[in-house]
Amino acid sequence: MERSKMNINKTDREKLKWFFKKYIYIGKTHLILIIGLIFIGSLVANISPYLYGKILDSITLGDMDFLIKLIIIYFFIIIFTNLLSMLEGYVGKVVNFRLSKNAQIELFDKIIRMRTLAYNKYEVGELISRLNGDTDSIVSFGINLITNTLHIVINMIVSLYFVIVISIRLSSVAIFYIPMTFLVTYFARKYFKELTEQRKKFSDKYFSFQNEMFSNNTGIKSFQLENKINDKYKSFIENEFNLLKRSIHLGNIIQLANSLIITISSLYIIYLSALLINDGILTIGLMVSFNTYINKLFSSISQVFSINISLQEVMVSLNRIIEVMSEESEDSNELIFEKYNDPTLKCVDMIFSYGDEKENVLRDMTINIDKFGLYSIVGSNGCGKSTFAKLLIKLYDIRSGNIFINGLDYFEFSYNFIRSNITYVQKEEFFFNDTIINNIRLASEFLKEEDIEMMCKKVGVDEFIKTLPEGYRTIIGEGGYTLSSGQKQKLSIARALLRDTPIYIFDEVTANLDGKAEKDIMRIMKEYSKSSIILFISHKISSIMDSHKIFVFDDGRVMDSGSHDYLIKNNQMYNELFKNREISIQLKGVEKIGG
Repeated sequence: MERSKMNINKTDREKLKWFFKKYIYIGKTHLILIIGLIFIGSLVANISPYLYGKILDSITLGDMDFLIKLIIIYFFIIIFTNLLSMLEGYVGKVVNFRLSKNAQIELFDKIIRMRTLAYNKYEVGELISRLNGDTDSIVSFGINLITNTLHIVINMIVSLYFVIVISIRLSSVAIFYIPMTFLVTYFARKYFKELTEQRKKFSDKYFSFQNEMFSNNTGIKSFQLENKINDKYKSFIENEFNLLKRSIHLGNIIQLANSLIITISSLYIIYLSALLINDGILTIGLMVSFNTYINKLFSSISQVFSINISLQEVMVSLNRIIEVMSEESEDSNELIFEKYNDPTLKCVDMIFSYGDEKENVLRDMTINIDKFGLYSIVGSNGCGKSTFAKLLIKLYDIRSGNIFINGLDYFEFSYNFIRSNITYVQKEEFFFNDTIINNIRLASEFLKEEDIEMMCKKVGVDEFIKTLPEGYRTIIGEGGYTLSSGQKQKLSIARALLRDTPIYIFDEVTANLDGKAEKDIMRIMKEYSKSSIILFISHKISSIMDSHKIFVFDDGRVMDSGSHDYLIKNNQMYNELFKNREISIQLKGVEKIGG
């Protein structure tokens, strides 16, 4: 899919040109059809006022034969224009939907491929607001601009022609109307843009708040925060109401100013028309026709200025979309590499921080793994264990240093290649609101059901699944909320192992497992470590004691490495971690006996 190169610092005109070329012109075939319908419909519709004036004059003159002909023609013109309008409306809505969804698909694709550091700058609600609200606003504006411009141009040309033909003296009212309407629009557009920016920022916070509250419902209940959250929600509603009132006030002021201008113009037309009719220069029918055409002309002029105001609002949405589209994406190049069968992993002097101004999380990190085996990483909270794992799968880029896979520079490989060779299972299990089997098939859509069942038996979750009414086709709810923490960890491990990659990284995946389940999982890990590199991050000593090598992390560095027995004898920090863990286990045992 084509990536956006638009810069947020470009001019508004360049941004609009980019957006029209990228998202509007792709529907040019349907847009040409709409334009054709509008052109025909507008031309025919603009004959109606003139015919209506002639009908009135025929009534005044008593020419009934001519009157009947005019009424028949007028009737068919109205029917024809209404049919064209219905067809135009249908095609317009279809085109609007398709183009809007195309823009949303591209923006959605951009968001899910965005570099992790860039993605973390946005709140979830903010991205949802931009994806759904801003894309719709801009596409609708773009289509309306094309169609309304044609309407406006035709109406202005035809109306101006009939206004001048009917009475040049009456048309002088435009000299007053046009500059006054321009002044109202000129002063209003700045306030509309500021108000739109405030409303968009409010929407971002509002959607983020809702997402956060619904995602943490259990925590809200357990800490009895319902009343506090309700009060905060009410404050959001109050802020929304205040923004609405400001919008209404601004709209009312503009409407009042425009109404005053139109009223003065209309009174002038009535007064001058009366003089011209009295002098026999103008008829009642022509006066009605003139009034209709001048109102069409005024309406077209007002629409031009309204488009200018709408443009200020739309530019806010366009800037928000361009900001996201300008973020760095992960490359999606499908480089031709086979999975490594005999991998090695080496990290040399790695330095990393979550931003240029922030303190380094990893400092001169060096690790060398030159053969298959079970390797573990231990250390206190915040020492960089999970950060190290995320760097290995290219969620972030290191600031300096090198990573080598099989002796080749890590940075020469695409994201796809790295992630097809390294499977990372994070602490927080992820599951979709789908069946168990479909969640496991996220590893590979081609997995056979018997292979899935066999792996689930290995990790000790198959028996539980088969007790469910729908078995492997049971829908587990959003985030897998119907499953226990231990069951989710077992399924995560099964899904990961089914990917069959040469390198695995497991981050605290046995934290919620009981002693027996943990032993079963570690037995499987040892089995797979005969043909893979398995990196195991854990605080549980029982999970790491049999590792081929244990890396001790502290303050973003590898302080020491070796077997469990070696570290117990030679590394004070590891010794302390081990003792603290043993004391914790003993205390839990006492609690269970006393409980």
